[in-house]
Amino acid sequence: MTLRRHCSVLVAVVAIGAIASNASANPFGYQEHDGFYLRFSGGIASLDVHRETQSAGSGSVAFAGAGSRLVGPSLFTELSVGGTPARHFVIAGTLLGNGLPATELKVASGSRLDLGTPLVFAMLGPSVDYFPIIHGGFHAGGGIGVATSTAGVKDPIFSTIGGLGYGGTLALGYDFWTGDDWSIGFVARGVVARVEGEQLSSKSVAREEDVISSASLALSFLYH
Repeated sequence: MTLRRHCSVLVAVVAIGAIASNASANPFGYQEHDGFYLRFSGGIASLDVHRETQSAGSGSVAFAGAGSRLVGPSLFTELSVGGTPARHFVIAGTLLGNGLPATELKVASGSRLDLGTPLVFAMLGPSVDYFPIIHGGFHAGGGIGVATSTAGVKDPIFSTIGGLGYGGTLALGYDFWTGDDWSIGFVARGVVARVEGEQLSSKSVAREEDVISSASLALSFLYH
């Protein structure tokens, strides 16, 4: 499925959820998880990228053929928009992002290669959130989506690494009411993705297959 088609499906999911939520929204306004859903989260995370690469030419360090790895603390963000078509259940479109500051690419030989830019990882797709008690704060959910990663690299042959693929996520959290519809809380989330990429130069063609994992703890702001 192309990225454009995936985005179209995501917009349809959000629209259906929002329309359905209007019919089920609580008309009295007291603290209950129903109706329109908007969540923004930001915090810290770990990001771990395991790369398997191959190159048709020679001279590349980033695509030397052996396994290489990028790992370190990152900044995490989440934006989810949707609705509550059924009691306790939210359907949303979710965008997740990780930014790993400029660091070193570790290759199997033991050498290291500086990244030219921070590594950016993102996942976009449909998600669900479940509130066992509609007046309470505990919630759990998950989702799937299209995933992508990219970074600049100081390599003799290629200028970038990364690719496009798919992934999944699971989350647990708790929200504390601050108003009839607003709450603030914490969300712990795990993400696993697999991406594939191809880089071209006048001297070589290189390919990579990456397994990306992330664990995050974020402060979350919710309108629901």
